[in-house]
Amino acid sequence: MQRFVRHIILVVCLFLGVELYAQNDIGISNYMFDEISYNPSFTGEGETFRASLLARKQWLGIDGSPLFQTLSIDGKTKSIGGLGLHVVNDKIGFENQITATVNYSFGVNLGTRSRMSLGFAGGFINRSIDEDELVFQNQTIQDPEFGTETNYMIPTLNVGLQMEIRTFTLGVSATHITNNSLVINNMPRHFYGYAKCRIHPNGKVVFVPTALVKYGSDMLQFEANTNVYFFNTCWLGASYRTNEAVVALAGLILKNRIFIGYSYDYNIGDKSRYSSGCHEIFLSWRMRRDPRQKGFYQSTRLFN
Repeated sequence: MQRFVRHIILVVCLFLGVELYAQNDIGISNYMFDEISYNPSFTGEGETFRASLLARKQWLGIDGSPLFQTLSIDGKTKSIGGLGLHVVNDKIGFENQITATVNYSFGVNLGTRSRMSLGFAGGFINRSIDEDELVFQNQTIQDPEFGTETNYMIPTLNVGLQMEIRTFTLGVSATHITNNSLVINNMPRHFYGYAKCRIHPNGKVVFVPTALVKYGSDMLQFEANTNVYFFNTCWLGASYRTNEAVVALAGLILKNRIFIGYSYDYNIGDKSRYSSGCHEIFLSWRMRRDPRQKGFYQSTRLFN
């Protein structure tokens, strides 16, 4: 009986929750470290090469709650712009979804300390359903909502734009722009707005406040964060996600190349009665740029 109640809670969270899963884009607490997951214009910006792995377990204590992993690889070429790859493996309940996109971006310097970039990402979404996990009340009648297809693939296309002026960054993007249907075998469009500012009161501490607005499936969510970096070796941070969670973040920077980060979401609102929170961890390796290269954007992502 207890397990049945937990499954009911999971279904309610999927349909009424603010965070977006299953037929929607994933949401991560360390969004400021993986901008290419929702805005391809950040592909290759400021780094020669970057590779990142991230894992998140959502809604601890609820059976079948979302578990996903992401892989991000991007770099800046000398001639054609930024290139990257982004892969997501998202499992929730009886459904598993793999999304893979190839990212491309190009930018122009508008002045000595301003730059604009445009990005595109194209790929596919493969969704599969584990029939062994499905239990129908009437075994002789097939649920028409699921149809007969338990494994299918659809294309996806994302676009993004960003503007950097001194230490301030603004970005807007849209994902799955070729889709607009809410049926089970399609992905609805999602829209994002992103802002970041780097504040250097001295050479030892850097404050990086960020904000992310997400809209999709008639749901609007706002997330605000501030990370504080100490001596370019570690950081501590806090976030608030509207009607969803407060988040604590921490991380280490090793030799200015390896970033190790962790975050814990403390659920607020209705979900706090059923879940003990969310864990998220990521590992990122970055190749240092050639110090002989010049340009205002050389260090824009040092504290991203």
